Amino acid sequence: MSRLEQHYKNTLTKELIGIFQYKKASDLPSIEKIVVNCGLKSVNFNDKLIHPILLALESLTGQRPKVTRSATDNASLKIRSGMISGVKTTLRGTKMFLFLDQLILTILPRIDYFGGFSPKSISEEGNFSFRIQNPQDSLLLESEFEKFQTLGPIDVTIVLKNSSYEESLLLLTGFQLPIN
Repeated sequence: MSRLEQHYKNTLTKELIGIFQYKKASDLPSIEKIVVNCGLKSVNFNDKLIHPILLALESLTGQRPKVTRSATDNASLKIRSGMISGVKTTLRGTKMFLFLDQLILTILPRIDYFGGFSPKSISEEGNFSFRIQNPQDSLLLESEFEKFQTLGPIDVTIVLKNSSYEESLLLLTGFQLPIN
């Protein structure tokens, strides 16, 4: 069990019950999954350059990513239906908490001029989305920077269940995510 998972079960659940007066434990807000996505727009959808992106996402998340394909044609992007458009991985359980811990402790502090996330990043349903512009700054990818130069921005979506905007904001700040 990871550090954040223990923190959620031991501390955050008690705080949430104290503030929002839940009747059942199943009503508590929690993180359902984390979706990590990287598009191939930075390499002009060249599927020969997908292997470094797959390796980078696998080393960041600890899970093999899935290749996504375009469903429709898009003339402005010069992409046809069925072409590789990106890679993504969905994290659940312990891997999800390990990635969140790594994100909070090593990835976010290394971002230049990072002052925290806007509370507007949280949707009305309580989901939290943001983009990491330079994932090469991560400690895991920095040692082999030449391999991962083609890596574009990474989109991260934290999907929360049983939560409103206020509950999500309290839960995410309880996990020490910098939301101003």
